[in-house]
Amino acid sequence: MHKYRLMINPYAIENWVNDMACQGWHLKKFTWIRFTFERGEPGSYIYRHDELERFGAHYEEDYLTFLKSSGIEQVDRSGNFMFFRKAAQGGPFELYTDKKTKIGSLSKKMALFFSLILLNLYFGISGLIGDFSYEMTNWIEFILHSFNLIIVILFSFPLYRLRRVRNRLKKELNIFSD
Repeated sequence: MHKYRLMINPYAIENWVNDMACQGWHLKKFTWIRFTFERGEPGSYIYRHDELERFGAHYEEDYLTFLKSSGIEQVDRSGNFMFFRKAAQGGPFELYTDKKTKIGSLSKKMALFFSLILLNLYFGISGLIGDFSYEMTNWIEFILHSFNLIIVILFSFPLYRLRRVRNRLKKELNIFSD
């Protein structure tokens, strides 16, 4: 079965994948938008995600070998984003990435979204101003420039959610100082 979800907030996606596993749908493969599940025993696996700092980092092979020796199976990888699973009968497991790394990763995603928002805002507003400066409006250009502004609105929601997650992690970092 294929499901489509935009992978923006990795923690929300991880919860969703675990909910699917509780219903008997186990993650087999994924990309940033398409998730492939196969039918299996409900609740038999627990899934966790991890993001490596860089694709092909020098510690990557050792890290994956360590996880495998701990009974943790790599499900799939898309870029530097990876999903792992472990049998639920072994109890819950965590992949401990420090909060500073998580905050840095979220900040990079937020910077990308913010850049896309500013770019679309610029093209949308400057295009609409240009469209109305002529006596006759070109409706195709008007629609395209309006679409830029719609993208600004659509990208603002995930940016806001990522900001909330990052701020929560920052508060936890200050409280627990990890």
